[in-house]
Amino acid sequence: MIDFSKVKLLVWDLDDTFWRGTLSEGGVSAVESNISLVKQLTDIGIVNSICSKNDEDVTIEKLKEFGVDGFFVFKSIDWTPKGKRISAMIKDMGLRNVNVLFLDDNPVNRNEALHYCDGLMAADPQEVLPLLGEWVLSQEKKDLAHKRLKQYQVLETKVKSRGEFSSNLEFLYSTQTVVEIKRDCLSQTDRLHELIHRTNQLNYTKKRISREELVSILENKAYNTGYVTVKDKFGDYGIVGFFAIKDNIAEHFLFSCRAIGQGVEQWVYSTLGFPELEVVGEVITKLEKVPAPAWINRASASTGKVEEEPAAAHLSKILFKGPCDMSIISSYLNFKGTVIEEYTYLGALRHNEIEHHNHSENFLLHPFLDEGDKKLLTDECIFNDPDMFSSHMYDSDLDLIFLSTLPEPHLGVYRRKGSDLKVAFGEWTGDLTDPANWDGLVSGELFNYMNHYTKEYLQAFSQKYEYLGPIDEKRYVENLEKLMGKISPKTHLCLILGSEVPYEGKTTPAYLGRAERHIKFNNAIRQFAQGNNRIHLLNITDYIEGQDSFTDNINHFQRKVYFRMSQRVSEIIAEVTGVKFREISPFKRYLKKLGAKYTSSINRKAWYYPLLAKVFHKLADK
Repeated sequence: MIDFSKVKLLVWDLDDTFWRGTLSEGGVSAVESNISLVKQLTDIGIVNSICSKNDEDVTIEKLKEFGVDGFFVFKSIDWTPKGKRISAMIKDMGLRNVNVLFLDDNPVNRNEALHYCDGLMAADPQEVLPLLGEWVLSQEKKDLAHKRLKQYQVLETKVKSRGEFSSNLEFLYSTQTVVEIKRDCLSQTDRLHELIHRTNQLNYTKKRISREELVSILENKAYNTGYVTVKDKFGDYGIVGFFAIKDNIAEHFLFSCRAIGQGVEQWVYSTLGFPELEVVGEVITKLEKVPAPAWINRASASTGKVEEEPAAAHLSKILFKGPCDMSIISSYLNFKGTVIEEYTYLGALRHNEIEHHNHSENFLLHPFLDEGDKKLLTDECIFNDPDMFSSHMYDSDLDLIFLSTLPEPHLGVYRRKGSDLKVAFGEWTGDLTDPANWDGLVSGELFNYMNHYTKEYLQAFSQKYEYLGPIDEKRYVENLEKLMGKISPKTHLCLILGSEVPYEGKTTPAYLGRAERHIKFNNAIRQFAQGNNRIHLLNITDYIEGQDSFTDNINHFQRKVYFRMSQRVSEIIAEVTGVKFREISPFKRYLKKLGAKYTSSINRKAWYYPLLAKVFHKLADK
């Protein structure tokens, strides 16, 4: 008898299982009950995959025709035996055989899968599907946003990307993995309770406790508790781990299978100072008393080669904060300290674009609000996201912040009527409280940051909030004074100043006169920074050689601009932290002179071979 409650992944055969007929022998027809079941399974958090003997391109087209292709992950479609393919699929997804159900009308395929996947559940679809359908209808639809499906889609992209690298270490250094330990555990009680009961392969303590017992631990100040979140360049994995430590003994230490292979559990164990831990049962990764993995919380891509660095390099901690194109600067750095990025991102709650957390009106206020005000601003301002209310700017061990000033003249500021609550958001010309803008914001004709507005919402918003307009240079300098008083006395601040060279291409109303506004802001900032050895300035104008340096507006530049800026960034880091950066090799300098796009190894295939041919031709000419 199949235990449906243990199923995390359902692997479908296609011919005479998911659909009627054999695709390679003629037409097939949809089984509407199976299509509905796949969607219902996704709603309750069970992921679907495919293992089929067919031609992949034809099969994908048929799945798209039936409208279900996007509901399957890690699809395995070719003519090879199924047993090894299913085994590899389960491994790539970080699951256990005992949590996978394989449906196939052919008993040979089922037996082969059972041979290679000990503990796998395998069954004839005719016998199981009616029972599975009844069971699914009785379950709570707790994942209507399809978060679990999206997480495995991210993982699938990552697995495919890993194959482009010569070693796993090289790949890990390229992922730009950011791990955070957060302490507001009571607000995540349900998710943490689910983790405690669902995790196995990376659950080191395996203590299954009730929700009431968990709350008791979280409220007990004798415990050191925290949950772990993970992001990388592929996406946001959300909450993947939890620990509860008392008297330096880990009573709970566990991680979701989504964290397998990234070194997250070792990073947390090392960061917490190696608490005593009695491992219960089997785990897939052994913990060691070694330094935290160097590829975690390091923004720059790397070759993955382990090289000796001065001890200071591993003690330094740097934050890059601003628009997402700043990541191009950090990608060129050869720095082995901790590098944290707070760039533009897509919000997990509403799937909207979040860039306004990097405006001074927001990062000076929002991290210090109580949970009630944070919830209020999240609920009433649908353009906000819960994650935007936290920042590493105020970490006591932070050495250096690289902060872009570009959002300051661009965003407008709103104040909640009758309160001191403010939020900077959106292009300053797109006032959300002005009815003349509502049609454009709803349709997307006015830039709306992927928010789904309605006129009803905008009208309600305008009744609660008033528009103050953009801040000026005087207000920004006042904010900088406040910031210097809030960050650690050891933390240096490097401000990235906007272009004073006008962009001559077509631009939107929000960018008109921007060069002139940059000049006013920059002059005020220079005056403020004068004589303060903790403040450094990086002026984009110094690296602009003409209109060819821009891409589509005054704030976006060609890679050569970011590369030249990165060289100055390296010098500033060396001045502040004492870490010396290795020189770029003469060969790479030569490539740069030839106009090479000196990027990370991720893009090597795109430029390396054409460039190498160019070098040889150049040498031959000599």
